[in-house]
Order: sequence, then C-alpha cells, then structure tokens
Amino acid sequence: MIHDIPVLQIVGYKNSGKTTFIKKVIRQLSNEGYRVGVIKHHGHGGSPDMIEPGDTDTAQFQNEGAYMTAVEGEGILNIKVNGCYSIHLDQIVMMYKLIPLDVILIEGYKKAHYPKFLMARDNQDLMELLDQCVNVVGVITDRMEEESEFLIFQTSQAAEFTEYIKEKFFKRR
Repeated sequence: MIHDIPVLQIVGYKNSGKTTFIKKVIRQLSNEGYRVGVIKHHGHGGSPDMIEPGDTDTAQFQNEGAYMTAVEGEGILNIKVNGCYSIHLDQIVMMYKLIPLDVILIEGYKKAHYPKFLMARDNQDLMELLDQCVNVVGVITDRMEEESEFLIFQTSQAAEFTEYIKEKFFKRR
C-alpha cells in the first residue's frame, strides 16, 4: 500500500546548518510520536560511506552480483542497491511511501520538485539558491538583511518550524 505522506526538502550549501536543523526537527517530531523518514543527498562526489558487514549472507549475495539486497530483523530493514546509475529521488520517495510514515524530510536535492525551505547563510546564498530551486516555501536563516516574499524562520526556531509544518503539511490526527 502506498501512503500519502508529505515530503519536504531543506536545501542549502555545505556547512549551512541543514543537518543540525533537521536533527532538531526529527527529535521534536519523534518525541511527539510522529514517524519521520529522512533522505539525504550525498552531493560531495563519489559514493557515500557504507558500513560493510563482513562475511554475512547479504554480503555474499552482493558479491555474487545481486543488484538489490535487503535484510530485516527485529524491526530493522537495511536495503542496498548496487547499480551503475544513480537512483532517482522520486524512486527513493516511492520506497519510503510504502512505510507508514508521517513525513519524509529530504536534505539536499536542490533541483527536485518537492516543497522546499532554503537554508541560507546570507543574501548571496539566498539569491544563488533561488536561481537553482523551484517550489520554494520558505527560508531558514539568521542573516537576511531585507524583506522577503518567503516565510522566514531563524536557525534557532526549529520548534516553530516544526509546528508550522505540522499545521500546514500534516493531516489532522
């Protein structure tokens, strides 16, 4: 069954505070009983670091050429796809929508089409990000010098941001 789950992005440049901010949002939502799925874009070149199990059955399947492997136990599911191409964000989101989550948060993927909040260190970052991004809902920053047409949250306002997304994007419980 595919679930109708809100998907929100937080995008910005490296070291802009995206991960720190998202961790605060996850903590608050999880403490309130919400189920949060997170997708992070590894935009630094190369493949992301993986913790490889030693001589496990799953590792053996991968070594024999399995394209996709999964192992589940005690409520934990690990999936690995070995492909010669990148997996598109929409495909990853579709996999997440098979799980009964309350929200999917995406860090990165500037060019994706989901509603997004820009993490801008300053006005120059904001202008550059606006040139690269679509479907911008708001901005998360501490250093905007002028008025904006977008909703603005300070980096210290993770709790207020969380309340906003619950009200605006979550279905009523």
